[in-house]
Amino acid sequence: MQDPVTGSSSAGSGFFQRGPIGKAYREALRLGFHQTQRPRVLMALLSPMVTWFPLLILSLIAGHAIGHSVVIPFLHDPSAYGRYLFALPLLLLSDHVINTLRSAQTGYFLETGMIGEESIPTYKTLLDQLVELHRSKRMKVILLIASYAIVIIFRTQIAYSAGDSSWENLKSRTSHSITPAGWWCILVSLPAMGFLFALSFWRALVWSWFLFKVSRLQLELTATHPDRSGGLGFLCWGQASFGLILAAVSAVLSGSFAAEVLYHHETFDGLKYHFVIFVALSLAILIAPLLVFSQKMSRVRFRALLDYGLLTWKHDRAFDRKWIANPERSAEELLGSRDVATLANIGDAYEQVSKMRVVPFDQQAFIIMVACAVVPMVPFVLTTLPLTEIMKKLAVFLV
Repeated sequence: MQDPVTGSSSAGSGFFQRGPIGKAYREALRLGFHQTQRPRVLMALLSPMVTWFPLLILSLIAGHAIGHSVVIPFLHDPSAYGRYLFALPLLLLSDHVINTLRSAQTGYFLETGMIGEESIPTYKTLLDQLVELHRSKRMKVILLIASYAIVIIFRTQIAYSAGDSSWENLKSRTSHSITPAGWWCILVSLPAMGFLFALSFWRALVWSWFLFKVSRLQLELTATHPDRSGGLGFLCWGQASFGLILAAVSAVLSGSFAAEVLYHHETFDGLKYHFVIFVALSLAILIAPLLVFSQKMSRVRFRALLDYGLLTWKHDRAFDRKWIANPERSAEELLGSRDVATLANIGDAYEQVSKMRVVPFDQQAFIIMVACAVVPMVPFVLTTLPLTEIMKKLAVFLV
């Protein structure tokens, strides 16, 4: 079947799709997220050839890759691994993951009928604005210029102060000189990573703005929905899609923390609070955009508690009058009656309403967010605490 938007076959395409041209699929096409993502994956795999491998070659030529010619050789610098072998490819891959879930979610609002009829035109206008902001070339140029400016100013004027020499710069007590690898880092590697970080944060901000606008529309929420979020629990997976960005930030910090321990006499005890604060703050930032639905969800929950409470009261009163206040009815009649089942069912419905949250939440999605923040820190922990010591501490807790 030909798709009405693109004119191409739509069989097997789309997200949350019912039929070949479901609403979710059409919205995915409108957002431009239907193209193949293989070039993006290939780019992520090959990105170290531009950002990390030239640094290795230039450091080898200068004699700064290994050995004792500088205090921090390139191959012994964990921050370089964290930035260019882990963080940058993760940022490139994150775009595919975010686009996939974003297209699914924007279409799912319409697919489920969650957007009220009166708000559908406004919602589609918001989608157009989301597309425009997502693809904004002007913002990309601004972010690229800002990335270059910040890297050049910070690296040439601030970061390279007198102190230990490294593969990036040769230092003495009174001056410093930037190595060829350092210049490649300033002009190529760091701006590329900074631009991808800035672009990811911009798109996360745009998505937060979109959620805020949607929260002000007429939403048809259901207090008895099994996700215990009125039907909005799927939004937590949208926030979890930003987990790869969080993992990239964590990888950069992990490498930097490990370098501090190896070369600047820091300890795990001195940095563990930085790690805890980072994880807590990151999770708070990811969950924060969902708070915009709290007011509407609270009202739905409160109204449902009243409605289902009244319904339960009426049902229970009728049940009491029929069975409790009428002892003449036989036990055989009670065993064959559906009244007992309806009593249990209506009680389950009220309990489900009482468990409704006031913030969209999904436990599995939250676990993924935590893992994205914590897992990249494992190399840092292993750098500061030997594996044998970790196993001994775990054994103590277990025994």
